[in-house]
Amino acid sequence: MTTVMALIAGTLYGLIIGILPGAGATTGLIFVFTFITMFPDPYLAVVFVMAVVAASTTGDTYTGVLLGIPGANSSAATMVDGFPLALQGKATYAISAAVTTSTLNGLLWGLLTFLLLPYYTNLIMIFGVPELWAFTVLALVCVTFITNKYWFRSCLALSLGLFLGLIGVDPVTNADRWTGGWDYLGAGIQLLPMVAGLFAIPELIEGFKNRSSTSIITTDNNLQTKQGMIAVWQNKWDAFRGGVIGAFIGLLPGLGGAVADWIAYSSTVASHPKDKFGNGNIKGVIGPEGSNNAQKATSMIPTVLFGIPGAPFAAIIIGLFAYLDFELGTLELASDEKFFNSLLIGFILATMLVGVICLLATPLIARVAQIPYKYYFPALLGVIVLASVQYTGGWEDYFILVLCSVIGLLAKKYKFSRPALLLAFILSDRIEALTVQMTGLYTVDRLLDRNIFLVLVVITAITLVWGLTNKRKIDYA
Repeated sequence: MTTVMALIAGTLYGLIIGILPGAGATTGLIFVFTFITMFPDPYLAVVFVMAVVAASTTGDTYTGVLLGIPGANSSAATMVDGFPLALQGKATYAISAAVTTSTLNGLLWGLLTFLLLPYYTNLIMIFGVPELWAFTVLALVCVTFITNKYWFRSCLALSLGLFLGLIGVDPVTNADRWTGGWDYLGAGIQLLPMVAGLFAIPELIEGFKNRSSTSIITTDNNLQTKQGMIAVWQNKWDAFRGGVIGAFIGLLPGLGGAVADWIAYSSTVASHPKDKFGNGNIKGVIGPEGSNNAQKATSMIPTVLFGIPGAPFAAIIIGLFAYLDFELGTLELASDEKFFNSLLIGFILATMLVGVICLLATPLIARVAQIPYKYYFPALLGVIVLASVQYTGGWEDYFILVLCSVIGLLAKKYKFSRPALLLAFILSDRIEALTVQMTGLYTVDRLLDRNIFLVLVVITAITLVWGLTNKRKIDYA
């Protein structure tokens, strides 16, 4: 398989996943586990994965605009003004503006991220154990106190994630820990059923209960496509501001696209106090769409450099790349030029390709998005279950998936932060190991001599105080 074939396959697969309500990059990447090792060259798999991320992010727009259903959490903000435009017969106008904004910001921030990513690896050289520990704690504080206004519930979710992540073998004593004598848990709870249970299953079930086809087909598609592109130019600062917000949020581990999009939407509304939003204002589409691809790009910086996922989808990427023997956050990978080139090719070229496809084929893609949810819900559910029970294939895999899904459904319903739970689960082993190393190797005096460590501690404290006192946080769980 050539690089071009991997790129096209990833783009088309990602686009299809993007236009399916409730799917998105996280769900699409889960299924990739079932065939990721079939690529003849692991670097082709990297191109494929990055193409899926870029294409699914752009494709998310369709269901949000056409059906009033976000293709994924990261497109929910676009839906607020995009869907009313569709009800007014201006669906192509809204989609054209959204795709243009998303593509331009994806290219800008993707190039700034992936072209310079090899140079960012110098950060690994100056980050010792204390700095890595402080950065990991900062990640946990960010996701716990920023993404959810119910900070106490977020703390409980964080605690549960840490507990679940530490189930398995104690690295100090080499004895089973919190397994209840169940040998299956000796290697801990697997990542895939946890991600699927927390994010994919709850969104699918909500979609099955509440969603149906409601979009309106437009006829003057060529004119509306041009008008949408012109609207982006007329509101270029809203688009750029959204990109800056998305890029910044992407750098903060674990926050994810939903947070970036809602902050970008809120900033757009605040920047136009005389405008009405929620009834079909194109600025309400352009603002949040500026953030999604930018956030996807920059979230790869903490993911690749430190092995700390910048968003839920990035947690899946860590697992996928581990299957390919690419261990993120290591010095060995930092010197792999071919790996960084594969990231660049996959994301940038797929962003360009899917943007062209969407602008030219919106009428056809719109009809795909109109398929009633009930027809593909069983297929999506089956794919997720199949991908999540690959560990042993026995009843234990199914039990863990059901358990994680129950936790995800309850967390979503009662506003316990799912991002906090997931990030704590992923980072539990790391934070434990770093804590043991830091307390064993460093005294307080030595820590006070490390300037980067102190800066990270101060930033963490400021973030904690701001998170506790800020009243205008995003109500997202």
